[in-house]
Formats: sequence, C-alpha cells, structure tokens
Amino acid sequence: MVQLKKIMRKEIILAVIFLSTAHIGACRSRPDTEREPILSHHEAEPQEKHSQPSAENAEPKHGDILTGEDRSREEGEIKVQGKWEFPVAITKSGMLWGTIEETRTGGRILAFRGIRHVRPPVGDLRFKAPVPFPRWDGIREAKKNGHFCPQHMYYKPDVWIGEEDCLWLNVFSRDLAVNKKRPVIVWIHGGNFVRGSAADYEPDYLLDEDIVLVTIQYRLGMFGFLSSEDQYAPGNYGMLDQVAALQWVKTNIDAFSGDVNHITIMGQQAGGASVHYHMLSSLSRGLFHRAISLSGSALSWWASLKRPLERAKKLARLLECPYDADKSKEMIECIRGIEMEKMMNTHPNFYEWKHLNQNQEPVNAWSPRVDPEAALSFMPNEPIDLMTAGNFQHVPWIAGITDDEGAFKGSAFFSEMRNVREFEEDFEKIGPLMFGFHDGQSEAPKMMARKVMDYYWNGKELTKENAKSLVDALSDSSYAHPVDTASKIQSIKSQAPVYVYHFGYKGVNSLTQMDTNSHPPQVIQRDIPYGVGNGDDLIYLFPILSGAFRPLPHDDLIFSQRFIQLFTSFATDGKPVIKMGEGIDDFVWHPVDPNNATHLDIGNEMRMDLGLPNHERMNFWQSMPVYWNSDRENYKPAPPLQDKD
Repeated sequence: MVQLKKIMRKEIILAVIFLSTAHIGACRSRPDTEREPILSHHEAEPQEKHSQPSAENAEPKHGDILTGEDRSREEGEIKVQGKWEFPVAITKSGMLWGTIEETRTGGRILAFRGIRHVRPPVGDLRFKAPVPFPRWDGIREAKKNGHFCPQHMYYKPDVWIGEEDCLWLNVFSRDLAVNKKRPVIVWIHGGNFVRGSAADYEPDYLLDEDIVLVTIQYRLGMFGFLSSEDQYAPGNYGMLDQVAALQWVKTNIDAFSGDVNHITIMGQQAGGASVHYHMLSSLSRGLFHRAISLSGSALSWWASLKRPLERAKKLARLLECPYDADKSKEMIECIRGIEMEKMMNTHPNFYEWKHLNQNQEPVNAWSPRVDPEAALSFMPNEPIDLMTAGNFQHVPWIAGITDDEGAFKGSAFFSEMRNVREFEEDFEKIGPLMFGFHDGQSEAPKMMARKVMDYYWNGKELTKENAKSLVDALSDSSYAHPVDTASKIQSIKSQAPVYVYHFGYKGVNSLTQMDTNSHPPQVIQRDIPYGVGNGDDLIYLFPILSGAFRPLPHDDLIFSQRFIQLFTSFATDGKPVIKMGEGIDDFVWHPVDPNNATHLDIGNEMRMDLGLPNHERMNFWQSMPVYWNSDRENYKPAPPLQDKD
C-alpha cells in the first residue's frame, strides 16, 4: 500500500471525484489542500511561502482589506509570485485574514479557508468527540484549504491521501458588513462516509446569490465511525464533528454577515443523509432552521452500520490488537496507538465482493450507528422509530433524488461484463450486498434479494440491453425508497412543510460519462444511456470537474441559475421560489400534502406533478422488511402510513 504525500492539485481532486455512489471533485486551480492553513503572529512563519499582510495600522479592524504577496525562494533568491488583497474578519474565536475571489459572473467573494474550530483529533483524541479549538490572539491565516481526511482514491484503491489533522471549515461571503444579515447555507459533502472533502465544493455558482456559504469537514471511515458499541468507543465521531462545526457557525457566522436565525444545512449523498440525521438528533437542536437533503436519507441502508463491533474486532485482528469480547477497553487503546498508515492499509480487507475492485464494491464498511450507550448520544434510537414518533426537529425540509440514482454504479458495473457474470453466478452472496440486506440473520437476505431480481428483471440474464432494470433496482433500494418513506412520514408527522423533487435535467455533462477504470478518470461515451445519475445535480450547483467537463452552454447555465435559486430562496424564508423575470409569474414549489401528494419534477422544464414518482416500485419496497427492529436482530417493513389529521 502507498500513501500519496506529494501529489499535484489536479491529481488530488481527481482522487476524490469518485466517491462510491457520490463521486464529486473540483478540478480547479484553487488553494492547495495539503499545506497548513493556520498562521498567527506568534508562530514561526513558513520559509518565504507567504508574507504577512501589511497595513498602515498595527491592529487591523473588522472588514479591513489588507495587502500582501506570495513569495518563493529560487536558488537563494526570494521572488514575488503574486500580490493579494486580504479581507479581515474578527470572530468570537479570533481574527482571520482570507482572500478575495470571484463568482462565475465576476462578483466578489470574500473567502476564508481552513478555519480551525476544533483541536486536531490525533493521539489521545482519536475515537473521541471533538474538542473546541481555543480562542487565539493575533491574526490567523485563512487562505488555503486544510488537509483531506484519510481516504482511499476511488480509481486507485491501493493509494490513499490525507491526514488525521483534517478538521476545518471554509466560509464564503459577499462582504463583512455588520449591518447586513444574509441567509447561511452549511454544505456537508458526500462520499459514503469514507471519502470527500470540503475542498471539492467551490462557491463560484452559489455566491452569485446573496448568501453566506460554509463548507465543512468531518472524520471519515474508521477514524470517523469505528465503534466497540460501548463507552470506550461509541462511534459517530464524524457526526459529532459536524455538530461542532454547526455550533461554531451559530456562534461566529455573524462576523461574515451571516444571519444566525437563518441557517440551512444542505448536503448530498452521505451529506444528505447527515442532514436528515441532524433533524433527528437532539444534539443538533437549535443549530439550524431549514434542511436540504440531496440523494440521501437516514433511512438509506448505506447510511447506517448495524453491527459495528464486528468491524472493530476485524480491524483489531488485522492490527494484532486484542479483540476478545471482554477486552473492549484494551482493544480500543491498542488501535488508538496504531500508526495511521498501518490502519489505512487494512482498507481492502473490508471489501466483501471477491472481485476486490473498489469501483464496484457495494458495501460501505464505516458509517453512523445507533448509539444509546454513548454518554454523548448522537442517535439514541432507530431513525425510523424517531420519525414515526414525531421525535425530530420540525423545520422545513427539501428531499429528493435524481431519476436514475443507480446510473453511476450501474455504468461502472457494466463496464466489465465479468462483473455481471460474477454477480449472477454468486447471486446469493452478492445480491444481498448490492441491495443492502447483508446485515440480516438466517436466509432472509437471500430471500429478499431474490424477490428484487424477480421483480426488476424477472430472473432473466442481465445484458446491456436490460441494464436499466439493475439501475432501477439500485436506485430504488439505495435512494428512492428511503427518501420516499422518509418524506411521507415527515409530511404527516412534521409541523413544518416537506418538499419533494425528482431531478431529471439532461445537460451536456454527466458523471456517468466518467471512466472509473482509467487513471486519472476520463470522460468517455457510454454505449448504454444510463440516465441522470447520482451527483448529476451537483454539476449545476458547483463547478465540479471543470477541467474534464465541457463548459456549461447557455441553456445549462440558465438552468443552473434557476436551480440554485430554488435552494437560496428556501434558505431565505423557507419557501422555494424561482423569479422568472418581469411580466412572468414566479414559479412556486408547493409542499407535499399527505392527503394529495405532489412533487417537483425538475427536467428541461420545472413542473409540479401529482402523486409521488414510481408509485408501483415504491409499493414493492414498502412491502419488504428492509428496516431494523429495535432489538437490531431482525428486519421489519416500513410502518403503515396514515393520513394527516
């Protein structure tokens, strides 16, 4: 196994594009993600990398724009690489200086990157809740993204990048006026809880609207979710990192002209599931006022680890640590002391498909868990039980999916027909893995997987001609049914509106065009039209893959602006609206009425449709016992839904 310590910026970003079912990166010339972002007046300055900003006054004031320059040493001579302007923000945590950037239309962005808000989770703080970073004196640099959290490259699974010292956040605002309060969107990245970074999501598109954008980091994989199911390692550290970031935002965002009473949390895939988890967690109460989940729900099978102790023991055996049932404390203390490199090198041992190819690996080895025994419990009960009891934060919620969520996974699956043959030959093992039934007991997972096969492709041989049937099954099991169930329950139980969408807009770019078997990934033309897949909506929210994709043509650009307006108007007052222009009525997105359900169909046109999509397929999944009983030993179906009183 290899750690890639020094790698070009483009290589780093491409490494995290393919985030399992969420696979997003930003191939852009942006601040380096692998250099220390913190600099204060009392710390040793890196050798000629940067000069301190200069100002006539010794003590900068909030909102000042200072000047400075980047320097480098070449053959002993110091050379100026570029001159910069540095905005100054004085937060309750301390003083920061950032950079000035531009939106895609030339608007100004005041960018503050790599802000420390918690102590590095290293040494004794590994596998523990985050500890707030102390207030600092002097001025700290906030010019560059911090490290990636440790993660394996999607397209090259024997290579990993990142550092454990990876908890930081970015803030982007139009200005720092203290008398201006803008709605705040906190973005939580996706990546199946094992990949991704705040650095992948740039503000160029969203900051054309009058908002403040915050992008956050959280611990991933075993570092974020290892659990012995007791007080020694309860798990959910990555979720607690998110809570700590939200607490920092609540305390400090007014320094960036953000409105502490208008905070919206928003995320995609694992980020969308995280948003939903925060609605259910008492630890997150009062930290936000609206929520947006793109392609993710706390009910998604990949978003919940059912038997984490088994994974912890397996890791302990691989690391030659104690793993007996009565030695939980010794096991965790031993793993806590193991070098990061050695831990990362165990990653392929958690693949459960014999092909051992990460591009097709269906199982998520690390994710959040129900943690009732934790002193600081993030999720004390099963999400579906909390929802049906109405025990969640009643805030306006947008939830939705793309038309063909399984398209990216399906395109990777069919890229090599041997995958298809292995799938069919060893279906009793691989089928339950593909559809999220692998944690059950007895013969139930095999039986349920067989029902899925019979329903979607009638037991026929899978070929490229009927590939859409597998894409539909992957879409429904992983995304559509969990989001459909969650939105129905919360539209009945919540005192706040729920908005549901299906995204089917087909522009010139799609993540299903990416060849995950190339190094680095390349855009190719598929011989199967897989549809609008997971992550394709992000193309219109962020400048992802701008180095590989074609620039957005006029129609895609107009769509992008309107799509963004739905979310920024929702962040402003909880009502998603598109301003269509002078003389044209605004487009208003109506919430779900449990007694007469509607959803927003987002295609080449936006329109409200009666009913919820794929009704018959959702009824099939509604009858399946895909949720867990509170005893965590058996499955149960979704609860029957009753009309709202």
